[in-house]
Amino acid sequence: YRELMGSLCLTMMYDIFEPHAQRDATDTHSDRTAFIVKQLMALLSTGISRTERDVSYYAERLNVSPKYLSATIKRVTGHSVTSYIDRHTIPILKDYLGDERLSLTQIAELMNFASLSYFSRYCTKHLGQSPSEYRQSLQPK
Repeated sequence: YRELMGSLCLTMMYDIFEPHAQRDATDTHSDRTAFIVKQLMALLSTGISRTERDVSYYAERLNVSPKYLSATIKRVTGHSVTSYIDRHTIPILKDYLGDERLSLTQIAELMNFASLSYFSRYCTKHLGQSPSEYRQSLQPK
């Protein structure tokens, strides 16, 4: 009888404390998720996206896999890691293109693009025009 009562008491205690244990686990998970989002934004705010636009670079800096980083950021913010990288890269790109002293080749090198061709494709995709066209659009008419 004593063994049965002891088991029932333990079962009852587990039932009582299980929701608290689950909540604590969720809080820890939420804290980790919030930390990752915050750290990514902090990294991006340093201007590192000028030369680093690969998700794997940021994942390595945050000690997570690229897949985990991408899934976490997408789940929490609704946007991809790449979109955040691009949002931080484009203002830098526009500043460089506004500086007539820099050639397009120099800008591509400063921003660590693999080639001038890739730089041009990136500009066209994100600015809606080639780097040369964007520069011309900045000139007074």
